[in-house]
Amino acid sequence: MDTLDYEILRLLQENSRISITELSKKINLSRPSVSERLSKLIESGVIDKFTTLLSTQKLSQNVVFFMTISDLKVSSDQIVEQLKANPYIIEIHCVTGKTNYFAKACMPNIEEMNLFLSELTKVCHVVTSVVLHSPLTHRPLKL
Repeated sequence: MDTLDYEILRLLQENSRISITELSKKINLSRPSVSERLSKLIESGVIDKFTTLLSTQKLSQNVVFFMTISDLKVSSDQIVEQLKANPYIIEIHCVTGKTNYFAKACMPNIEEMNLFLSELTKVCHVVTSVVLHSPLTHRPLKL
């Protein structure tokens, strides 16, 4: 990867919908060259996927919270599958230390959160932290 590849990545992080034409203008490179570089970044796995960031509040997912999960009473695989089975769980991270997993969820209401936690606490210890506000979300990677 060279400086042009890093510039393409930086611009895509700002706006993944930017056109090849606009990219080529911003980095002063031909459209075919930009297309080829972009294809190589995708094929090599540097670009994992293109996605859209949604507003949880505008979609009535009003309760955003993090969970620390520890003291597993079942296998790690079973915990992960239980978390993955819930469509409101948006992140799961296996971590070091006394905690086994961190997970993030966006749920429509406290009742839904309580129902989910009542099932999860049967198989592990869970500590939740409800998000009050988020001064910084989705920062692009520093390249």
